[in-house]
Amino acid sequence: MTKHKTLFLTQRGLQHQKWAMDGAPPELELIMRRGASREELLALLADAEFLITERTGVIDAEMIAAAPKLRLIQRLGRQTWDIDLDAARRAGVPVCYWPIDGCVMVAEHMMLQMLGLLKRVREAMHVTAEAADYGVETKRGDEDTFAYNWSRRGGIGKLTGATVGILGFGEIGLELVEQLQGFHCTVRYHKRTRLPAAVEAQLRLEYATPDAIAEHSDIVCSLLPYQGPKEPLDAAYFARMKPGALFVHCGSGATVDEAALLDALRAGHLAGAALDTYTYEPLRPDDPLVQAVQEPTLNLILTPHIAAGGITAGGHSRTQDYDNILALLAGRSLRYRLE
Repeated sequence: MTKHKTLFLTQRGLQHQKWAMDGAPPELELIMRRGASREELLALLADAEFLITERTGVIDAEMIAAAPKLRLIQRLGRQTWDIDLDAARRAGVPVCYWPIDGCVMVAEHMMLQMLGLLKRVREAMHVTAEAADYGVETKRGDEDTFAYNWSRRGGIGKLTGATVGILGFGEIGLELVEQLQGFHCTVRYHKRTRLPAAVEAQLRLEYATPDAIAEHSDIVCSLLPYQGPKEPLDAAYFARMKPGALFVHCGSGATVDEAALLDALRAGHLAGAALDTYTYEPLRPDDPLVQAVQEPTLNLILTPHIAAGGITAGGHSRTQDYDNILALLAGRSLRYRLE
């Protein structure tokens, strides 16, 4: 079988690299690189037929010119602003993006977290299950007979028009912004490398420091990657957040000081929090978060690291990474091609 040399550039860790390698079809000779030097990349491109880049990474005219055998540039994700499309057109190399299902689903999960906290869903479900009448006579409903808010719930909010801050803006952040646009939210973001001004304008985004996001956001969304042994979102950060703000987290585990978050919730400084990842997983029965979620009036939503969907992230879920390469080899049309 002829092996087609495929260079796969990523910024992700070894486990994600392994899953991507496991999902590769046998037709490909896959070379995975993270953090390679410019010189190494140019040398590897000399006889590469396919170039896959994951999420971001500059693909410029020099790199394209160094790859005379190149047949396809495949970006995994929808962040394509760092690819020189004009150079690719001149070289006759098609460029495609590929939406990452897991990132779309995490963004949807964050929408669930925000709406669930704003509507105080856990408390509402608990109250409904109690089946207490709160002193209101039960009657059969019609257009003029109903018992709106019979339990006298308060603190129910709305997402429309809210100011939302995103810490750690990558592929999930991009998907989240597009879902928030329908709610007419003001969205601020922070990432280590600021987006180009044209991209900010296109996405209607405002760049801000982490402290400014804390101070001015109604909802802070954490998508931070792992940053070492000390959690960056600590008591000092939660203290900077607006009184009554919400905190939602689908970033890496071990980035949130969970004890400090609980303190801010119980003190009433924050109005709610939702987490899908944790410092220690799986959660144990004696974990303070597990104890706290038993308190029906504490606006806390915990989910068991499922934001990306109810499947594993293993190699079989990465086979789509290579669909366009297989389509090209079989003479089929490319999907998500950039013109």
